[in-house]
Amino acid sequence: MWSPDLRLDGWIGSGESMGMSALAEPLIDYLQQLERQGQTHVHLDDRARLVLRAFFQRARGQEPAAARPVETESKVAVKEAVRLSEVQAPVVEAQKVVAAPVGTSLESLQQQISVDAQLKSLGTLREKLVFSEGGVDADIMLVGEAPSYHDESKGAPFSGPAGKKMEAILKAMGVERHEVYMTNVVKFRPAQANQTTNTRKPNADEINASMRYLMAEVEMVKPKVIIVLGAIAAKALLGPDVPVKDMLGGFHKVAGVPVRATYHPSYLMHQEVTEEKRKVWQDMLAVMELLGMPISEKQRGYFKKK
Repeated sequence: MWSPDLRLDGWIGSGESMGMSALAEPLIDYLQQLERQGQTHVHLDDRARLVLRAFFQRARGQEPAAARPVETESKVAVKEAVRLSEVQAPVVEAQKVVAAPVGTSLESLQQQISVDAQLKSLGTLREKLVFSEGGVDADIMLVGEAPSYHDESKGAPFSGPAGKKMEAILKAMGVERHEVYMTNVVKFRPAQANQTTNTRKPNADEINASMRYLMAEVEMVKPKVIIVLGAIAAKALLGPDVPVKDMLGGFHKVAGVPVRATYHPSYLMHQEVTEEKRKVWQDMLAVMELLGMPISEKQRGYFKKK
């Protein structure tokens, strides 16, 4: 019995055991990209299921009900399944799948971003690349939305007042800035008319064109946990249709990595000692517990209600 949703781990795992031909490789590569993005199923309609059934039968040496040349049937199955998964798969707008970057190091990835034609063709981003900061062996990855004026000026994410606030939060956890990996969804500061120190939020096109690089960073760094800061970045990773209230206060999974969404440090700078600051610290305690870090009574008492 065929399910209307194709389970990605089942598809990818079955490819080797059935000895599929090279014709299936483009589809397998595409599905592996989806799996790295955290997607587990691809929707298929009745026609796609029939085509795939015939393809599997050919791969197993069986004769499908409607006989066709093996090569023709296989090509049709691959093209049809890829087309349908691209058009009908329930992929959120900010997680639109594009070709994965080629490269095995952060340095090569940085070079690819700097000359990316798709990003440049948008015409809405400034020219200076603000890539990342931190090592590939970091347990914690911090993800913001886009570089600020201060980030662009220094050439590093989380610079300026917001960066100082983030450093203070990390210090309270017992973590130094250089021990975490810091990056943004969008690697160039979003442009606007008569721009000085002001920075706008990145739009959907900018996020779509940048997500493949963020996911490549996740794959290269392999953090034990991702802390995503602010609603824009959280929606890029977790999906624009997920209500903010459902993002906060718990862990999610993206590409197999636990993700904790919390407030951006720049937001905290505009607030007094309020419930939001308390919630951010609760998120940090949850991250520390997940990583097995020691937590003192003093740390547990920060922002504790009296």
